[in-house]
Amino acid sequence: MKSARVSSCAVLVLGLVVASTPTAATAKSITVRPGQSIQAAVDAAAPGDTVKVMSGDYTETHPGTAAVRITKPLTLTANGKVRILPSPGQRDGILVEPANPGDPDIYGVEIKGFTVQGFSHNGIWLVHVNSFNIENNELINNLENGIWPTLSANGQVKKNVAYGSQDSALWVEASENVRVLNNDLHHSPTGLEITVSKEITVEGNNVHDNTVGLGLYHPAAAGLASPWPYPELGNWHIVNNDVHDNNFPNPLPPGGSETSALPPGIGVLLLGVDHVDLQKNRVESNDFVGMALVDWCLAVLGTGFDCTSTTPDGGDSTPDYNQVIGNKFADNHIDTSPPPDVSPLQASDILNVGFEWLFLPGHPFGTGTGNCFSGNKLIKTPRNPPPLTFPDPLPVCD
Repeated sequence: MKSARVSSCAVLVLGLVVASTPTAATAKSITVRPGQSIQAAVDAAAPGDTVKVMSGDYTETHPGTAAVRITKPLTLTANGKVRILPSPGQRDGILVEPANPGDPDIYGVEIKGFTVQGFSHNGIWLVHVNSFNIENNELINNLENGIWPTLSANGQVKKNVAYGSQDSALWVEASENVRVLNNDLHHSPTGLEITVSKEITVEGNNVHDNTVGLGLYHPAAAGLASPWPYPELGNWHIVNNDVHDNNFPNPLPPGGSETSALPPGIGVLLLGVDHVDLQKNRVESNDFVGMALVDWCLAVLGTGFDCTSTTPDGGDSTPDYNQVIGNKFADNHIDTSPPPDVSPLQASDILNVGFEWLFLPGHPFGTGTGNCFSGNKLIKTPRNPPPLTFPDPLPVCD
């Protein structure tokens, strides 16, 4: 992480669009019309300017791996229905990054109202961006990630629709103070993924029809070499989300990556992560399990990432100090059976996996330390009969 990164005490105010820049008083607007180049307008814009794109389909023909590359603070906004489509050799739709390696982070970027479709890598990708707003965009069939803020801070991803990726519809990686608000994320191996980050708020999202709805993953899944950007990870706040019907068959062929091994039917997966609180979410109709806390080393047992031969980056592989409070569960686990020695109720809605049902000598599996569960409710439906209480072995929050 570059030294320009704002510390975790910085506060992102709700409703923030983009922080003002020193050039705000002289900022101007540039209009792009069909047949013109968005990239040319971005290149011509001064820091703090607005590039306004009129309705139409845009295919950029310049050399480069991104259709639109932004290297300065500015606002890029669509006026009407604007689609950005790939040309040969273009892997990413909109890429925001410093112009040169080692340059300071870009401070103040807004991207609003675009449809970005059909890129082989990412729809909207932010790298080393500070104070950003990604809002009201639609990301369709971008084959790695729909939206991917990485190594970025103090921003929000709000009211977007993303689907058809082969990794995550939305992935927050190695970032700090990011709010993920009111997005619709579906038909991807993971709807919303978070890794190697701190102070992340996820609220009001509709996460459905993925293989795994919310994937909160151990640092070893991030693909970034250690040391991590922050000495302390976590403080992820998952509040008031609707996580349902995440039974989408994994579209990846088996054996290629951790993502290809994800089984369908999981609403929320806490995979070896610490200091997460899940509160007041509705988790419904996920056919394997509503929410699972799983040791990373257990999850990758028998794969190329097996902890018996390789110590995972990030150290401790158990989920620790997570709080699951006041969530509502309904109609989970419909088509599967629980593992041996786990009660059907525990397997159906909250599954705390470790020593309780599997122990092999030499494998450091565990259910973790300091996890607790309070005030969670089962909603009685024809497919989810009583009893309406969770089993006693789940530790209660103080």
